[in-house]
Amino acid sequence: MQERTLELIRNDLKIITSNKLNTSQSKLLLIGITYEILLRKDLFPKNSDLKKFVQVVFIEPMEDVKPFKDYLFVSRTLLSSRISKIILSKFNYNNVMKTVDKLYTILPQQNNDNKHSVINTEQSMNEWVEFLRGNED
Repeated sequence: MQERTLELIRNDLKIITSNKLNTSQSKLLLIGITYEILLRKDLFPKNSDLKKFVQVVFIEPMEDVKPFKDYLFVSRTLLSSRISKIILSKFNYNNVMKTVDKLYTILPQQNNDNKHSVINTEQSMNEWVEFLRGNED
């Protein structure tokens, strides 16, 4: 199966915020999008790159979730399973919306304008790498 573009993922995030889904549907769609993002090697070349992303997007906003132990970052599917469990059991509608907003702002953008796409894509990927390295607050 071919990977979906980041633009399609961003469109799915818009569906969650459009108020067309109830809370459970929003949670389920967020779980699917999260799983897809975590498995992407183009966004996270190494499993260790996932640590800051998971910390910022899923752990810091939730007060009662402790930081994950290192063994979870050895397997992307294990990490995805733990995050899915947290979304299902601890997230309310507001948590879902905050997480979607955070994902929407930190995911790199793809621009379809041909003459600016190389520059914008490169700039977006540079911002993404800066985020992964921890240079962006």
